[in-house]
Amino acid sequence: MAKRTITNDEIALIKAMVTRGMKNRDVQFFFNRPDRAVNSGRITGIASGTYSDSASIQAASDKDLDAFLATQKPSSSVPLVVAPASAVPSSPLSEATLQQMFAKGSGGIWHLAAGETDQAECKTSFGLKHATPWLKAVAALANNRGGYVFLGVGDKDPKGAHPVLGLPSDDFANLDPAEIAKRLRSTFDPTPRFQKAVFKVGGKIVGVLHVDQHPSRPVIACKNEGQGDIREGDIFFRYPGQSTRISYSDLRAMLDERDAQARAEMLPMIQRLLALGPEHVMVADLREGSLLDGKRTIELDPDVIKELKFIKEGAFDEKAGAPALRLIGDIQASASAGAKKGLVTRADMRKDFLTEALTADPIDYVRCAIEVPGNDWLPIRYFGRRAEMSDAELIRFVKANEKATGAQKKLYVARLSSPDAAYVAAAGPAHDMLARLSAGEDVTPGDVAQARLVALAVQGLTRPLVVSPAKIRPILIKCYELIDAGSDAFAKTAIRKAIARLDELSA
Repeated sequence: MAKRTITNDEIALIKAMVTRGMKNRDVQFFFNRPDRAVNSGRITGIASGTYSDSASIQAASDKDLDAFLATQKPSSSVPLVVAPASAVPSSPLSEATLQQMFAKGSGGIWHLAAGETDQAECKTSFGLKHATPWLKAVAALANNRGGYVFLGVGDKDPKGAHPVLGLPSDDFANLDPAEIAKRLRSTFDPTPRFQKAVFKVGGKIVGVLHVDQHPSRPVIACKNEGQGDIREGDIFFRYPGQSTRISYSDLRAMLDERDAQARAEMLPMIQRLLALGPEHVMVADLREGSLLDGKRTIELDPDVIKELKFIKEGAFDEKAGAPALRLIGDIQASASAGAKKGLVTRADMRKDFLTEALTADPIDYVRCAIEVPGNDWLPIRYFGRRAEMSDAELIRFVKANEKATGAQKKLYVARLSSPDAAYVAAAGPAHDMLARLSAGEDVTPGDVAQARLVALAVQGLTRPLVVSPAKIRPILIKCYELIDAGSDAFAKTAIRKAIARLDELSA
């Protein structure tokens, strides 16, 4: 492809002029030069998106266009079209913006002019039941620069074009955007941001989802969806012509960009620190409940630190009516704790329960259980206790949660209302395994079959518990590792329920 001679800024201005209603013959005089002619056909190609990569370039804003028109001097015959002061800036879903992305081919068939790019993907249809294709597309765009998912537009035809087919019904047009948001929220964290619209191209209805680049990338799958097309932990990225799992280099670049942004946001605080001097400053980590000065860490109860304020000479004074606290003597540097993450998966819940090592706030585990649809067994009580909630308080939290579905709320209210919901009487070989476990024998499994028997035995444990949870946990860890690496669905259900049963007995 020959190198184009019209710049991105010129293309943006040309698009804005055409959108405003200026004629091609008038527009071209602003950009003609002795060494480069811009004819009417070139203007049409830019407006339709068929010229080079012009389809990926957004039109200039009204403000920028007005500034350009005010400073340029075309021939005296050019009639200027100036937008009124109250004009609303062009929206990514405005009729003009969307229409200019489509062109009519020689056969009279309308098609997406630039085809599928890293900012545009086509789907022939839309549905909530089989949502995997558009879910992947939305997440991929949110992780890149944002863009469009066009619905009712086909894959490449023999001529390489993406023809406008139209949506077969008005289901998408009548769909509440909240339903789309609910599916996205239950599948990805953080939730991609989008806008929905429908418009006509060549008399056919086309749906569109405009997706913003997410400010807190990466958007990550928090559960499995479809037939393995979306797996828990997946990060999708939009590449030209495809939405697929992100490459290492692109993920590294994304994380580096996020880190750079975080550093820029912290710069004002760092400047304040430098102005005061390190000897006069301690950093209050209200999330972790600690004070730090770069050399030492003072660990404080999270509930206390919210009520405290720093005063001179190392004294801390609570609000009026409460006792004063004073730190006396040497303060030893504490062992650094692992960084806590915001995204929690169901696998995290089971592993962190078994190892008793939290990698996120306790309440995030509870939210994962009730906000992500699924009826698999989870050790929710343990994390509720770590969040200082009783079963009754957990039930109230579940009922009040606005992100959880009605079915999910009903499921966990029922399980939390019964102290032995995960109990299943052991029978046959599982009963023999339970007897060995209760007698204190080492029943650590060596294969999946043995791991499944141990899991069934743990489900059959009764009150009072005769085996210490501390002894059961490492055995279940081995069971979980063996079963999770295999494909035995029955064994997977058994180990999940066994973990939930231990949670009931040790809560």
